[in-house]
Order: sequence, then structure tokens, then C-alpha cells
Amino acid sequence: MNTYFIIGGIAALFIVYIIILKTKMKKNNDKLLENFNSNHSEEPLTEEQKRLLSFGGILFYYRGEKILGIKPESNLNEYIGGLAQQWEVTNTEEAKETLNDLLLLQRSSEFDPIFLESTKELSSIQKDISKGLGLDINTVAQVKSTYAWDICRAVSLAKWCYWAGYLTETETWEVMKKASEIAVTKGQNWTDYTVSFLLGRTIQGFDLDEMIVESKQILTSKGPSLRKIADVDIYARYPFKK
Repeated sequence: MNTYFIIGGIAALFIVYIIILKTKMKKNNDKLLENFNSNHSEEPLTEEQKRLLSFGGILFYYRGEKILGIKPESNLNEYIGGLAQQWEVTNTEEAKETLNDLLLLQRSSEFDPIFLESTKELSSIQKDISKGLGLDINTVAQVKSTYAWDICRAVSLAKWCYWAGYLTETETWEVMKKASEIAVTKGQNWTDYTVSFLLGRTIQGFDLDEMIVESKQILTSKGPSLRKIADVDIYARYPFKK
């Protein structure tokens, strides 16, 4: 009988702990949102700012975020934790250093020499992207850089760092502006950009199937048939090059 009381007591303490933890996290998130809102301009997005956000559209859509949104809509604690665990970013200095590395296309520079050799692995990836996006294989094969893998991540990371308080609003738009300027010197259009992103992500080691559907929906401006996705037509609305 004592064993049951002990187990029941432990379970009760665990429940109390979870309640306290959730309450604490909610208060912390509310404080973070309050700080964010106090530093956010509340100005409506310009057409150019929406165009800049489009360069991170694939990742925003994949994560279920508002594609053309600059304000957080979910738990900021999750993003702060994600930045720390996945990016090792916990402050302004680390955020700017990581973003600078992305803008320098460091990962792309490592991957791009792969295109100098015609390997079976590369050919297989190109064929899978061609099939997944519904593009001619020659259209995919002519993309010789993974620049968009770095650029798309730079734009999305800039927004998340802004949410976490590591970048100011002005700094966030500056990063996105630089990212777009680099993209248009490296690529030709949104098709090129999408292929480049998927090449980089797949060469990095991610499963193509994880994101090919979202990539195609944005590229073709056609969301899922069963529900309407806001701003999935960004590539049709905003030019790759101004």
C-alpha cells in the first residue's frame, strides 16, 4: 500500500512541476512578446519588404509560419531554443557572425565544386528535383550553384533572430536586403533559386522529400487543393530581380 502512496505522490509532484514550468514559460513568452512589440514599428510592410521576405519563403512555409509576416505568431521560447540548439546562436554577436557566414556563402562555396564533376550522386539528386518540381532535367542541370541554400537560410534566420531580440528591426531588413542582392547576382529567377536551394539542402544531407512539396507549391503558386495558403503565390507577385 505504501508503494502506491509513494507512486501517487511522485506523480502529483510531477504534475505540479509541469504546471509551474508551463506557467513560468508562458510568463517568459509574454514578456518576450511585450519586448518585441515595444521595439516593433507596427508599420505595414512595403512591397519591397514583402519581396525580401520572399527569399525566405520556402523555409517560412515549411515551418508553418506566415510567409509574408515579420511579427511572431507562436511561442518565442521555441525559436530561442531552436536558435541555441540548431545554430548555436544565443546573443547578438553570435547572430551577426552566423548571418555573416551565410551571406558569405560559406556552405555554398564548399558544395559548388561538386558541379565540376558529373557524379552519379549529383545526377540522381538532379533527376529527383526535376521530377519533384515538374521541371525539365536540363533546367535543373543548368543550375551550378547552391547559393540559395545559404541565402534562404540567411533571410529566415534574420527574422528568427529579430524575434529573439538579437537583431533590431533595421538590422533585420539590412540582412535581407544584402541577401537578395547576393541572390540576384548568383541566380536568374525564382526557378533557379528553388533548384539551387534544394540542391544545397539535399547535398547537405537532408531528405529531398521533406520539402519538395512545399517548394513546388511556392514555385508554381499553387497551394494544397484542400485549403488556401496565404501568400503561396509570392514568386508570381514579386520579381526575383528588380
